[in-house]
Amino acid sequence: MRAFLLAAAALVGLANATLYSLISDNSLDRLFELRPGPPALFLMYALCGVFVGIAISGVLLLVAERDLRDRFFARYGLMVLSVCIGGMVLSPFLTTVMFFFDNEAYMPTSTSELLSAILFSTLPGGVLGAAEGVVLGFPLAGLLGRFRDETDTR
Repeated sequence: MRAFLLAAAALVGLANATLYSLISDNSLDRLFELRPGPPALFLMYALCGVFVGIAISGVLLLVAERDLRDRFFARYGLMVLSVCIGGMVLSPFLTTVMFFFDNEAYMPTSTSELLSAILFSTLPGGVLGAAEGVVLGFPLAGLLGRFRDETDTR
């Protein structure tokens, strides 16, 4: 179960980084044009996504490993919560990487402007993480139920 949870977290983080890399440089008039960014920038996004995914799943295992062996809806709620928290943690990382490593991005001129941009990116990241968690929570909770130990009692 631990290996599955870590692998799933890394894959979700990598998928988020891929999507962010494809749409991050678009303006509002070209919102759905998918144009890949530079490979080095994608690599930084992917490393952030995998790092945050593994960190959040590790914390989830420390805090709620017993609850992951419980009923389906307990696992589902934990999956939605962990993906939402992962989105809230990942969005400041991605924003910081964009500021520091993307030559075409607007760079804040003061520390307060940088901190406010990072803090304001947390809310949309959490909202998108909650929406993603609601969708991905069902298959993840079902698969976690399949991977639990046979010796567990209900």
